[in-house]
Amino acid sequence: MQGERFLLRLTKQIAEEMARHACEAFPEECCGVILAGEGGDILRRCTNVQNQLHAEDPRTHPRDARTAYYIDPVEVQRILNEADRMGWEIKAIYHSHPDHEAYFSAEDKAKALAPWGDPLFGDAAYIVVSVFDRQVRRMKAFAWNPAAKDFNEVLIEAA
Repeated sequence: MQGERFLLRLTKQIAEEMARHACEAFPEECCGVILAGEGGDILRRCTNVQNQLHAEDPRTHPRDARTAYYIDPVEVQRILNEADRMGWEIKAIYHSHPDHEAYFSAEDKAKALAPWGDPLFGDAAYIVVSVFDRQVRRMKAFAWNPAAKDFNEVLIEAA
């Protein structure tokens, strides 16, 4: 977010595509990445492999895709490679909360942090899309606050 810690700017098209993705995935969580580059922002939908993880090992992954997400690691690597090749940055990572409010849960925070406590994707924001009955109720964004060593809610401007 390049120093703008209190505002996440998105195009109307990106916000609408996130909302569409969340509604299409309902009642499961969707997930994806927004890349920022010279030509503008690009949204990359990702596959939520949480159901597969849950089926393979329900003890380690007690939640299924209705209440959790796990971005396919192969897709993450492909997106990181694409971003590196094109000189883009990861602007935001998003996921939905079906039938729940938009908040940054303890599990969301844990996924966003490296084992040593710093954010995995630097200045990237984390967007949570609340969806009830295939209707987006709201979107909230959260960004790392180094002074607080925590994620704080930031405003979203979609224009």
